[in-house]
Amino acid sequence: MSLHWQRRIKRIFGSDALDWVDRSYLTDWIVVAAFWGLSELAGRITVFERDFYPTDPIINHPHKKNQISGSSNHLIALLVPGAAVLATSLYQLSFVSLHHGLLALLAARGMTRLFTNILKNKVGRLRPDFLSRCKWDTEKLKCTGKADNILDGRRSFPSGHSSAAFAGMTFLAFWLAGQTAAWCFQAQLPAASLRSSRLARFCFTLLPIWWAIYVGVTRVEDYRHHKEDVIVGGLMGIICASISYLAFWPSPFSESSFQPYTYGQPRTLSSSDTVLYSQSDSRRRTEADFELSRLEESDLDV
Repeated sequence: MSLHWQRRIKRIFGSDALDWVDRSYLTDWIVVAAFWGLSELAGRITVFERDFYPTDPIINHPHKKNQISGSSNHLIALLVPGAAVLATSLYQLSFVSLHHGLLALLAARGMTRLFTNILKNKVGRLRPDFLSRCKWDTEKLKCTGKADNILDGRRSFPSGHSSAAFAGMTFLAFWLAGQTAAWCFQAQLPAASLRSSRLARFCFTLLPIWWAIYVGVTRVEDYRHHKEDVIVGGLMGIICASISYLAFWPSPFSESSFQPYTYGQPRTLSSSDTVLYSQSDSRRRTEADFELSRLEESDLDV
C-alpha cells in the first residue's frame, strides 16, 4: 500500500487504523483472487452431454422468461452485503471491519462460484425446459434449437442463482447478527430501548435469507431448475458463506463475541489485541488484589 493511501486511511479512520495489518492478509487476497479466476476457468469446462428421452416429461416444460435475471441476482448478492459492510465500517470508523468484511464476502462469493461452475459442467443435468430449448426433430433425430440455449439447458445442477443468492445473503445475515447480537440470546442489551427487542433483531437478520429463498423459488417456477438443484445450490452458498465469515469474524452465537472489547469487531492477527486484553486483565487483577488487601486489613483490625 502506498504512503499516500496510508495517510488517507489514517486521516479518515484514525492514526491506529493500520496497526492490525499483517502480511498474511496478502495471501488471503491472493486466495480470493484465485477463487474468482478459477471459477471463470471452471465455467469454460466442456459440458457433459448426458443422454435423454424426447418424451421425458421431467424435461418437457415450457421455456419461460426469468423473473430474476442472472446479472441482477449476482449484483444483489454482492452489492447489498458490500454496501452494508461499507456503511457500518464508515459509521464505526473502522478500517479493519471494512477490510475483513469485504475480504470475507468476496471469499464466500468466489468459493461458491467456483464449486457451482465445476458441478454445472461436470454433472450436465438437463433443465426442466430442456426439450423446449432442444426443439427435437423426429426425422433428423437431433436437437435443432440454438446451440447456446441447448448447451445452457445442460447446466441445471446446481442452481447458480440459488448458490449466489444464499452465499451473499447468508453472509449478510451473519454480518447483521454479528453487529446486533441477534443470534446470541445470552448477550446483554441496553435496557429501555426499542432497538433492544430481541425478536425484532432476530427477524431483521432473517430478511436476507427470505430474499435468497424467494430467488430459489422463482427458479423452480420458471422451470429453470429442479428442486434438488435449488436445495443443493442453497446449501453450497450457506456453507461457503459460513466458512468465510467465521474465518475472519467471531461466532455470532457466542456470548464472548459481544463483550465490551469484542462487540462487532473482527478477528485480527495483530499483537495489539493481545496487549489490550492483557492490560484489561491486568487492571482486573489489580482491582481484585486491592479488594483482597483491603479485606485482609479490615480483618486485622477486628
